[in-house]
Amino acid sequence: MSESSDKRQYLSFLLGSETFGIPLEGCKEVDHNKRILRIPHAPSYIEGIVNLRGDLVTILNLRSLLGKETGSAGYNDLKYSLIRLKGKKESFAILSDSIADIVEIADRDLESCPSHISEREGKFIQSVTILKSKTMIILNREELLRLEEE
Repeated sequence: MSESSDKRQYLSFLLGSETFGIPLEGCKEVDHNKRILRIPHAPSYIEGIVNLRGDLVTILNLRSLLGKETGSAGYNDLKYSLIRLKGKKESFAILSDSIADIVEIADRDLESCPSHISEREGKFIQSVTILKSKTMIILNREELLRLEEE
């Protein structure tokens, strides 16, 4: 097996002080600071919907989904980035504070999900890795896309 074949590219992004990643091949596009329309009675992890290039896209709030601090200000008052995922309908995006970089990580540098996190949180985390002395949490895109079907 060649050295390059066991590496994959990940789009890294920030939520507060935490770094997350998602396989680059699972991302369709990145956009910034679009006006999010709230949806009444939607689950708490759904931030709302936005029009991206003529498509209505549901925005997933990872902070709410993973039980993180959401803060008092809404994302409509702040700068943020949207990561549109490739899926059956391609109508799902992740809300992030900012995009960090595209990083290449060898499969051997990925560790399984830590056992101390909750079952709910662990369902959405595929693996973790150390990236420039910081931990990067790799998300499970397939589990996130299952939310699209709910």
